[in-house]
Amino acid sequence: MKRLDKLLILLDGSERALDAVRYVASVKSFNAMSVVVLFNVYAHLPQSYLDLERTPESAEEKAHISSWLSGQQNHRVKYMEKAEKILKEGGIAEVRIRIQQLTLGVARDIMVEARQEYAAVVMTRRGMGLLAGLPIGSVANKLLQKMSFAPIILAAEKASSDRVLIAVDGSSDARRAVTFAGEMLGRGHQIGLIHVIRNLPGTDFMMTSTDIRHVKAEMEDVVVKMKAHLEQSGIRPEDVSLKIIDDSGSRAGAILQEAIEGSYDTIILGRKGLSKVSDFSMGRVSTKIVQMADRHAVWLV
Repeated sequence: MKRLDKLLILLDGSERALDAVRYVASVKSFNAMSVVVLFNVYAHLPQSYLDLERTPESAEEKAHISSWLSGQQNHRVKYMEKAEKILKEGGIAEVRIRIQQLTLGVARDIMVEARQEYAAVVMTRRGMGLLAGLPIGSVANKLLQKMSFAPIILAAEKASSDRVLIAVDGSSDARRAVTFAGEMLGRGHQIGLIHVIRNLPGTDFMMTSTDIRHVKAEMEDVVVKMKAHLEQSGIRPEDVSLKIIDDSGSRAGAILQEAIEGSYDTIILGRKGLSKVSDFSMGRVSTKIVQMADRHAVWLV
């Protein structure tokens, strides 16, 4: 399978959404991308303006509409050019701007574009919806639930990728997350591999000390293999650490605590873990991390 080397950054015209641009510019290994595409979907007119256009006596209103549209277009262009400048100053060689009028819906239009062989889609959790006419929070939620065919990178304000925490288990999605991290990061990053064994004493989920030792031994072997895989991607052995937490009531809570205490700004994890539930497009742990780690960049693979 060929390595994809294009990034898609979603923008809605807000200052908050530019955090996604700044994050990509801060990840020096992204400089190797062949192209970074800045993508904006906008609604041509609110419904109230469309109603005015159909009224023959509304010449003055139509002139106002025309002036408003021109102002919005100028804003879009200047905003995207500002984003382009940030990327180029960060070392990205080729940046393309795509401004597209709403066709199917904001999330659906994004998913159509995202299928064009992108390595990942980068966005913020929410913005102000100045151009799209919709809050990015609702769009982000739809993409997180539906866009399982491409890795999603959720940028955060002031987050960097110098220290990266990868949450792993024995699932195929966790292995994909490690492979993706190896391809995208390369040298120059401190990477922590963490596995959390959940144990709830006094409940049906309580594990005996023998159970814990058995699971820990199995996961030690898995984590060591994942470290070796990162090393094969060019990451230095001394830049990868291993940690298994063997007595936690919350996997997501333990992962976030490790990210905070270890000064990791970026968390990478698989979309689903071993306990997959077919009715949900995201696993419980990944969903909680996305919700809780709002000051961290989160890569969902």
